[in-house]
Amino acid sequence: MLETFFKILAVVMGPALVVSAPLVLVRRLRFRRSAVPTHGVVVGSRAERTHDGSVGSYELEVRYRVPDGREFTFRESGQSRHDDGAVVRVLYDPSRPERARLEFTSTHAWVEAAVMAVLGAVVTWLVIFVWQPWSQ
Repeated sequence: MLETFFKILAVVMGPALVVSAPLVLVRRLRFRRSAVPTHGVVVGSRAERTHDGSVGSYELEVRYRVPDGREFTFRESGQSRHDDGAVVRVLYDPSRPERARLEFTSTHAWVEAAVMAVLGAVVTWLVIFVWQPWSQ
């Protein structure tokens, strides 16, 4: 029963990753193009552990201020370690300043989308040519 669940999940997730990769890329690049850069301060961090208990990445809590004086805080996972009080670059949406991310390059957005597409293609290939859930 669990094996069937994972096969169904793979049948759905593989193609979903392939299809969503370009959508994620376009969304990230649009945000980056229209976002306003500013500085933020790390006000908290939490280690994200891998399955074996080692630290894989960190979730950061970042506070930043927009030109009109309002302050906002956001959290972002998958980051490298930063000490509380560290100054980081932030991109925020000027029409919705509560929407923000740590600064990223367009190369980062392309790599993220490529990883999604390749992972989706590999899972789809495994489903079609190796697992063949419909043949059992």
